[in-house]
Amino acid sequence: MNDLDPRRHLELEGTVNTRDVGGYETADGRQTRWGQLLRSDSLHELSLASQQTLIDFGLRSVLDLRKSREMQEKRNAFFGSDQGVIYYHQNMVGDTLIREREDIPEELNYVEHMRWSYSVVLARRKSHIHDTLVLLSQEGTLPALVHCAGGTERTGLIVGLVLGIAGVPDETIAEDFALTARLTYDHYLKTHPETDPDSYSLQDHQDQVCRPDTMLAVLRTLEERYCGVVGYARNIGMSEEQIEALREAMVE
Repeated sequence: MNDLDPRRHLELEGTVNTRDVGGYETADGRQTRWGQLLRSDSLHELSLASQQTLIDFGLRSVLDLRKSREMQEKRNAFFGSDQGVIYYHQNMVGDTLIREREDIPEELNYVEHMRWSYSVVLARRKSHIHDTLVLLSQEGTLPALVHCAGGTERTGLIVGLVLGIAGVPDETIAEDFALTARLTYDHYLKTHPETDPDSYSLQDHQDQVCRPDTMLAVLRTLEERYCGVVGYARNIGMSEEQIEALREAMVE
């Protein structure tokens, strides 16, 4: 992804990490459709002009994955809107997530810590993940935008599952996850003026925010525990028809 497709990043006033997940090749030689699924950081500062840009894009649905407090304190620009875009609040991790009690080493490296954290969400929030994926599989939901606060972890997990169902290879899913660093680096420097760009590189930002090996570790967990992304989708209660509907909606 050294050469970013100009269709990938949507430059919207009020967000820095809104992007289209179209154009990714699948294992069977197809590719994900452009203009079907967007992933983003929070939309609470989205300008009216940018709202119109998304409406002109054809956006039908917004899925807000943030916690209740986040959603209430920083209201999504489409919440209660009469602009024809349906807003859904899908609380991804819950307001008081109870972590599994298991023997976790006292000191985990970053990737293993993140892998464990994601595995807790995958295990404990199955009904919410099910509802989100089923919603995306339903006719009339797409084109949709999925977002959390920064557009990284919660959004990355849902998008990773969707791309996995679509048949996108793990390495590409990890690259898409990691793209957040490239799009948020300049914004981070602007909002953290104490940070010296000479001593805090894009790679440093990548390592801190969204390492691709984190997503690869999550996908390995899905393979080990559920026989892959599709196996996980079945485990949480998606029917074969719903899985196929989501796949066909996402690929061409």
